[in-house]
Amino acid sequence: MRFTLKICLCTVLIVAILFAVAGQILIAQSFDAALSYRVQAAQAEYSAMASSMEAELYGLRLYYNSVSPAMFSEVLARAAVTQSHETPCAIYDTDGRLIASSGGNYDDTLSFSELNPRRFVYRLIKDGDQTLLDTAGAITIGNANYYLCVRYDASDLLTMRSDQISAITLLHCITVAVSILCMLIISFIASRSMRSLMRYAKRIGKGNYNERAKVSSLDEIGDLAVSFNNMANAIEQKVSALEGYAKQQKDFVANFSHELKTPMTSIIGYADMLRSAQMEEEDAFTAANFIFSEGKRLEALSLKLMDLVVLDKDEFTLMRGYSRKVLGHVTAVVVPMLEKAQLELVCSFEQQLIMYEKDLVLTLVTNLIDNARKASSAGGHIYLTGKKQQNRYRISVRDEGIGIPAEELARITEAFFMVDKSRARAQHGAGLGLAIGNRIAKLHGSELHFESEVGKGTLVWFDVPLAGDERQRKGGSEA
Repeated sequence: MRFTLKICLCTVLIVAILFAVAGQILIAQSFDAALSYRVQAAQAEYSAMASSMEAELYGLRLYYNSVSPAMFSEVLARAAVTQSHETPCAIYDTDGRLIASSGGNYDDTLSFSELNPRRFVYRLIKDGDQTLLDTAGAITIGNANYYLCVRYDASDLLTMRSDQISAITLLHCITVAVSILCMLIISFIASRSMRSLMRYAKRIGKGNYNERAKVSSLDEIGDLAVSFNNMANAIEQKVSALEGYAKQQKDFVANFSHELKTPMTSIIGYADMLRSAQMEEEDAFTAANFIFSEGKRLEALSLKLMDLVVLDKDEFTLMRGYSRKVLGHVTAVVVPMLEKAQLELVCSFEQQLIMYEKDLVLTLVTNLIDNARKASSAGGHIYLTGKKQQNRYRISVRDEGIGIPAEELARITEAFFMVDKSRARAQHGAGLGLAIGNRIAKLHGSELHFESEVGKGTLVWFDVPLAGDERQRKGGSEA
């Protein structure tokens, strides 16, 4: 069932029940008031009639020393005629036996069981199609008590109640019909924002993630629209992130396939030449050298991919160590490589107690220096620096090489991305070093930052936590 219809039916049902209960109470109170007024009028007439009969019967008793039933009948007949309309009446003796009656079908014995000399009682009875108000009270003649019963036509009371019921029923139907119409209009207008919100939800469900609901009210529905827009923003960001991740994965697979295909083609081709043809020693050496070179590149690629898989686990514990010891170890590793390339390493280390993962930091800094070597020419300098920066320890590598174009800096840490593909492949590069390095930096609560200018060199830096910063500590022993 639609929400609008639910609101309408619930509201109309409440209105209908309340109106019905109120109508019944109103009719009952109106009937009770009319009956009370009629009883008071009957009691006044009864008092006048009783006084008249008492005086007349008292006189007859004094004159005749007794009163016969015929006298009672005659007195009742005259008393009934004195009313505004002829009213049936009857008189009973002290024991409740009928003495005389004037019209009406009175019982031979008094049927008012609760009647006594001090009470005036009444009741409504049915006589065919008529409704009668039957009243009774005591009169005293001499020392004897008698009971006088008078009947009045009360059909108009029931007719009035029936008319009231009909009027209330008609008014009830009109009220319910008007309530249904009004509530349909009100609920339709009130749920307009919800219908609009539902349309936007359907559009977003179809892939239009930039759709947003219009906030047109300050009530709960308006708050719902605001929450819906916030949710849509979060969904759009997540979808964009997933799309970017999917694109990266697709590019990764494509680049990986390409990186495998090129060396494998060369290896298969030169191996086939060595296998199927008699070659001179120099040509055979050249072919074997190509096979060795491409094999080394495949080896480097497989090792880098293994590093990526390992780094995805994020299960590393940082240990404490002195910065000069860590970076001194890196210096010992890279100096022979730099001397062979005729490059000089310039070091500047500020001694601090830091938190780091030994093998990962060694791999990262070595990789950065190796990239600087590849970008530099013989006779140049590479600068390795470590210093405290606010609550972190910053490690930076700067070269004087070819630099990186500004438009390519944003993609520099993507897997398989190479600024100079021919130069990288000539040195067995796979385009994974900086992607791995950025993940290592993230494991230390940082990331790789690049500053570069074409022809003047590149600066790369990242941070590691200080051992004294309890917020960054993950435990571990001193190294």
